[in-house]
Amino acid sequence: MPMIKTIANNVSTAATGVQGSPVALNTSPFLGGQAHEAILNLTAVPAGVTAKLQGHNAANGLGDAAPAAGDAGWYDVATLTSASLLKQEIADLPAWIRTNITAAAAGNLTVTLEGVQ
Repeated sequence: MPMIKTIANNVSTAATGVQGSPVALNTSPFLGGQAHEAILNLTAVPAGVTAKLQGHNAANGLGDAAPAAGDAGWYDVATLTSASLLKQEIADLPAWIRTNITAAAAGNLTVTLEGVQ
C-alpha cells in the first residue's frame, strides 16, 4: 500500500523563498539518509516558476529540530519547472526536505512523496 507525505500543499508560487516548514523524512518508508527512494508527485508547475526541492542530512529523530532556513547544508534534490514530469523518482532521500521557489509567477503548487512499504 503506498504511503503519501506532503511536502507542499497548494502553496502560492507568487513570491520567492522557502515555502512552509522543512519535512522530516524519518518514518518508514521515507527513511531519509538511509538510501531509500520515493516517487515525487506534483501538480503542474505554473509557467515562469522554478521551484527547488531541497534536502538536508541533519539528524531527524523525534526530538531533533529542523535545520535553519539559511543553513549551508541545504542542497538541491530536484528542479521543478513547467516542463517537469508530474511523476519522478527521487533516489537517496535526504533526512529533511523542503520546497524553495526561486523564480516566481502567479499560481499554486502541491508536491507529495509516495513510498511503498
